[in-house]
Amino acid sequence: MAQDPIHRNLPPPKSPVYLVLLWRDEAGRWEGRIKDAKTGTEHPFSAIEELLSWLEKHTQRRLA
Repeated sequence: MAQDPIHRNLPPPKSPVYLVLLWRDEAGRWEGRIKDAKTGTEHPFSAIEELLSWLEKHTQRRLA
């Protein structure tokens, strides 16, 4: 019996893909890194607001 292919929520081909790593610092605030899956470039951030700002900026640039 053939199995049905598993539907995955993958991005469209050639669209940017980012891996976001999050952890809490010693004070309990969120920090982390954004990694571009295509280039391997990493962008550190030290607050969740920086992450949201970076994502919004890159979304707007992609849509322009």
